[in-house]
Amino acid sequence: MKEKGQSFLEGAIVLTLSTITVKVIGALFKIPLANILGGVGMSYFVSAYDIFTPIYSVTVTGLGVAASRLVSETAAARGRQGARQVLRASRRLFLALGVLGMALLLFFSSRFARAINNPGATLAIYAIAPAVVFSCVSATYRGYFQGMTNMIPTAKSQILESLTRLLAGTAFSYGTTMYLRRRYLDTGLVLGQPFSSLDEANLFIFRFSAAAAILGVTVSTLAGAVYIRGRYRRETAGAALRGEAEERGRGLALQLLRIAIPISLSTLVVNLTSVIDLMSVMNCLKTAIARDGGMIRLMYDGLIPAAVTNDVLPEYLYGSYSGLAFSLFNLAPAITAALGVSALPAVTRAYTAGDHRRLEETVNSVLRIALLVALPVGFGLAVLSGPILRFLYPARLMEAAIITPVLRVMGVSTILVAATTPINSVLQATGHERMTLCIMTVGAMLKLGTNFTLVSRPELNIQGVPYGSLLCYGFIVLVSAAYLRGRVGVRLRLFQVAGKPLFCAALCGGGAHSAYYLLFSSFSSSVRLLASIACGGLIYLAALLLTGAILKSDLEMLPNNEKIAKTLEKLGLIG
Repeated sequence: MKEKGQSFLEGAIVLTLSTITVKVIGALFKIPLANILGGVGMSYFVSAYDIFTPIYSVTVTGLGVAASRLVSETAAARGRQGARQVLRASRRLFLALGVLGMALLLFFSSRFARAINNPGATLAIYAIAPAVVFSCVSATYRGYFQGMTNMIPTAKSQILESLTRLLAGTAFSYGTTMYLRRRYLDTGLVLGQPFSSLDEANLFIFRFSAAAAILGVTVSTLAGAVYIRGRYRRETAGAALRGEAEERGRGLALQLLRIAIPISLSTLVVNLTSVIDLMSVMNCLKTAIARDGGMIRLMYDGLIPAAVTNDVLPEYLYGSYSGLAFSLFNLAPAITAALGVSALPAVTRAYTAGDHRRLEETVNSVLRIALLVALPVGFGLAVLSGPILRFLYPARLMEAAIITPVLRVMGVSTILVAATTPINSVLQATGHERMTLCIMTVGAMLKLGTNFTLVSRPELNIQGVPYGSLLCYGFIVLVSAAYLRGRVGVRLRLFQVAGKPLFCAALCGGGAHSAYYLLFSSFSSSVRLLASIACGGLIYLAALLLTGAILKSDLEMLPNNEKIAKTLEKLGLIG
């Protein structure tokens, strides 16, 4: 049975739920992985991922958005036959770019690793290179289904990828680590190299363990590509294209490129912020250590293992930041990005049809829902950063202690990042890709400048990183929102979109903080954390209902939504 397309709200719910599922599974992967690899090993893993991401963004994300937009436009004008022609053109283009991206990673892997002052990441970069091709295949079909407003195949493929990543990545990494440690304990050697202690051997073993974990990521992208391609073939069985002109295919490919290039470049700039962190932070940490490594060690007294010399200290600090805190930082933005993807076809159609009222309603709805998700997550990370890190990484308490102050600031900036992604999607859907590129470029430069200014100071070192994100994304949100109002003509209802959710989230954060440190202080730390999160969640829900921050449209897709909506309307609890 064919799966029907969904409305914007239905699609948003499908992708949001799948994203939450993926992030939960991702946490189940990242948490044991960080406990296995520690700060140094995670620096290798994250370095490979951060180098892979910009190439992925150019070859996949930008083209995927372009394909979704062009499929949506073509389907409205020429029906499913036209949409399948877009898919055929994008398939060839995506595959070619995927092979090119893989070749670049393979050829320049060692150079990339040296450029970021992390040569231990070379093997991990090799391991992730084929994932570019598999991701491009997935993006082809995801763009088609999303343009047809059918988010279910995308959601299923993402969940399959995350499950495969969890199982394969954890098994590969753990198995590699245990095997090489046993070899060292038996022979005193690791792959023929002698080491004086297990701690020293581990620093070498982590190179291979990180590469094994990354290989699990590559296998997961293959699984996702196989699934969604098969899903498309089943959906279109008996409906193959007939008599398609080559000229039409070439024309569609050119259209895709015209739409995709500015989107890809703006997406590249977004993802380059991670590479900016990787390259600038590692170099700035080396500068800070060279200036006064003793001050840094005194600052983290008792939190830096003896085997971590000053040569390895940048990897240790950066790995602690990127491996422990960054996955939590990306939780809310990943969910709101799904909202942006789901909204893109609806925004495109409303804008193309000149339906300004519907355009404005959709944009305000997307941003409001994004903030409803992001604000409590951000406040929660800010007020409970230490307990959360200790709960998730019991085997890495030293790294957790180092990075706790960093996560407090990141909790605030994650709200801004979460707002950035749907705003960018709206601007791209309305044909303002170049402006998005300009805004993101300036934001990235602000982040780079802040990193060089703050991280290179010994008294700040890794603690200076989150302030760059705060400045970067604060600028992007403010300028993008102003442009959306001034040039696109979309009026944002700030009180309903941001004011009410902000007030409710502040109550949520205050309630969770008070519950942890006052109400449940006699319980174990794990019980205190879970109880305080539950308490904050209940306060947030009650505040949303009492302030009318939840609208009737938010309940439309819930089971028994009519009964729920009518009951809450009678009580005056929904707007």
